[in-house]
Amino acid sequence: MPRAAEFLTDLRALDVAEGTEVNRFQLLDDFRVYSAVLGDILTVPAGFTFDGESIPSFVAWIAPPFGQSKRGACVHDYLYRHSGYYRTTGTFKRITRQQADGVYHELVTLKGLPKWRATMRYTVLRLAGWYAWNHQPA
Repeated sequence: MPRAAEFLTDLRALDVAEGTEVNRFQLLDDFRVYSAVLGDILTVPAGFTFDGESIPSFVAWIAPPFGQSKRGACVHDYLYRHSGYYRTTGTFKRITRQQADGVYHELVTLKGLPKWRATMRYTVLRLAGWYAWNHQPA
């Protein structure tokens, strides 16, 4: 039987939003998860900053943010920013946007977001996430 997704550590983050930012968080400790989508352990390093869910305003009414999505959003932001992740061996593993979106879906479902909401959010990512995937800062 395949291993199920799981949170290996707690998400510990500090709200560092300033000015007009609504959400900006910085990890205080490494955040580790096991992703069944990738079949691997992902570590988002301490110090990484993320904005929770950056849902475009034109679809925010369909998929408003919920507390169960912050963990998934952290990992998703990391995967989008790097187009992959570092394995526990230290080697870099490149992934596709579809895989990154799939990891988000499994983690928000794991945290307790109802499956229909998780699927709706995943669909919004598949439709609108291409811009963020293709326009990450170098």
